[in-house]
Amino acid sequence: MIKFKDLISENSSNKVMDDASVSLTLEAHTLFLRFDTKDTILRANYSGPASPWLAALCKILIDKTLTEALHFNWSTFESAFKEDQTFWDFRQETQDDFFCKPLELLKATLDHFRGKDYLYQETSPLICRCFGIREADVLEHLQKNETPTLESLSGETKAGMGCRSCVPQLNRWVVLHESKKHSHHFKERPVAEWLLDIDYMLSCFPESQDWKMEVKSMKGKQVQISFDKEVTQREEEAIAKKLQDFLGASVDGDLGFFLRRARHFSKARG
Repeated sequence: MIKFKDLISENSSNKVMDDASVSLTLEAHTLFLRFDTKDTILRANYSGPASPWLAALCKILIDKTLTEALHFNWSTFESAFKEDQTFWDFRQETQDDFFCKPLELLKATLDHFRGKDYLYQETSPLICRCFGIREADVLEHLQKNETPTLESLSGETKAGMGCRSCVPQLNRWVVLHESKKHSHHFKERPVAEWLLDIDYMLSCFPESQDWKMEVKSMKGKQVQISFDKEVTQREEEAIAKKLQDFLGASVDGDLGFFLRRARHFSKARG
């Protein structure tokens, strides 16, 4: 593998490819990929302002299958340059600026190659930075699956399988989608609107972050909230009462808020 410091100085991958199997432009850069008949990447180039991240991407992609390329993420960089100190120094300085866009460009290009109607839109917010998954990708999965779950969403899109900071937001999408399929109102308001209010007020609850609380469902007057923290039964009961008082006062006193350990929901799905 070429040294990362050489990628900073050389421009061998920064050129137009006339016989590319697929190419796609995102902002200032265009990615070109040449596949063989078995969907293995023979060559990868990019055009636009010099980018060591895109240069590294093009080098690593050579001889990768389409399936392997679809699983490409930030950890692939780390694995390829794990003993290259220049890479780690450069990453520390610039990770917030550079890691996201090359992966978005790769995903969009591969989607285009597979025949997916992919149109990059600034209006579709980025949800998962590690894999370049946008809100539109999440909504597409929810709409085409009869019973989508966080696991099915991650399995298809890889969202949430990197640093996992987006998992609470992904789970929120799944819960809201499920609530729209079933019934539907409480006190003449859609359940989805109640869930948004509850989710916001839950984020204001003092112990919410430490206990990793998440809204799981709302059925009738009962709202299920999960938590992931090792506590005693007495501590759980004390927080449950405090949570009921807090959300009852801030959302609606007729609703019942029930705490359940996160592993109980996992077992129920299994």
